[in-house]
Amino acid sequence: MSAPARPCRVGPDAKPSVVIEALRRHVDAYVARHGYDPARMHVLRQLLACRTAKLGAHLCVCESCGWKAPAYNSCRNRHCPQCQGHATALWLEARTERMLSTPHFQVVFTLPAQLRPVAFANQKLVYGLLFQAASSVLRDLAAQRLDARLGMTAVLHTWTTELSYHPHVHFLVSAGGLSRDDERWVASRENYLFPGRIMGAMFRGRFLEALIDAFDRGDLDVGRGVGAAKAFRATVRTLSKRHARWVVHVEPPEGRPVETVTKYLARYVKRVAIADARIVAVTDTDVTFQSRRDLLTLDGAEFVRRFLLHVLPRGFRKVRHYGLYAPGNANDRLETARGLLPRQSGESAGPEDVGAVAADAPTGARLEVCPQCGEAGVRRVVPVRRFLERPRGPP
Repeated sequence: MSAPARPCRVGPDAKPSVVIEALRRHVDAYVARHGYDPARMHVLRQLLACRTAKLGAHLCVCESCGWKAPAYNSCRNRHCPQCQGHATALWLEARTERMLSTPHFQVVFTLPAQLRPVAFANQKLVYGLLFQAASSVLRDLAAQRLDARLGMTAVLHTWTTELSYHPHVHFLVSAGGLSRDDERWVASRENYLFPGRIMGAMFRGRFLEALIDAFDRGDLDVGRGVGAAKAFRATVRTLSKRHARWVVHVEPPEGRPVETVTKYLARYVKRVAIADARIVAVTDTDVTFQSRRDLLTLDGAEFVRRFLLHVLPRGFRKVRHYGLYAPGNANDRLETARGLLPRQSGESAGPEDVGAVAADAPTGARLEVCPQCGEAGVRRVVPVRRFLERPRGPP
């Protein structure tokens, strides 16, 4: 299965990203107000150079009618709103082939607001603990209550529709799993996975235990001074009490086939904090965009700051697979489970489904349809090293 032919987005059809334009206009105001963060500014420089002469270009040639047009190269940074359309299609293609043909629950584990400052100061550590604690809760409950191994795919999100900092992990969890002896398929109840109260209590205990261990080892930055350490311990004591509610939201399958929920998750796997479609206006002073409820206007420096809140640590994996979907089980237990799984009605997602997801980010889509003759699949991209005219330096 491959992504369908899509309209060419070069030459007169090229449309610059509105998000990138907003960042370009207000980056100087951001630096003046908040200072220079080398890691985030490195990402921002890549995004601003994307599809510009700074990254070079290649020549697009239609083999049918001879049409030619230049196309600037992409930065391929995972935080870039222009580079994720085709990556989304490829991810959906790979996951659709891997997923079991059984309904899947959507489970969301959310970090309490009191821990967000600690999480932001220790992103790689805390995000890793978030994955670890949440996956262990689902794994152990599956072993205790179903005596089975589930298939689980998890994706980290850090934003709300207002671009505020809000770390949480989305899980796709198979409605059942392979028995621990690898002999049979064990189905869960149709619209019930595990008790939410128990999941929340286990998540709270495991995450806080791991967080305190990291603090005791000296791996956790909670600020300088005795006061900062005392404040951190007081926060942990408050959050560890029985009445402290840790949100674990479970959405049942409700009859939706796995292809539907996988497509839903695919829209967010490669997605950045905000898409062009949500931007309403960009001026020299502020940016207006659509939030969940209404329009929100931020001054330019604040918009850039909120966007950069969601830049992930270098090398951090925001998508992870556990249980039957773990890479170590892909060639044995997963195939055993697939063979034991009762046949489900429904068809696999076809190329048109992949294209529907890729359409969320048209500027990142594969260039396949000639804008002059309309022929699909007959155009090729020819890289040209010296396509751009640049001033020559001395020999």
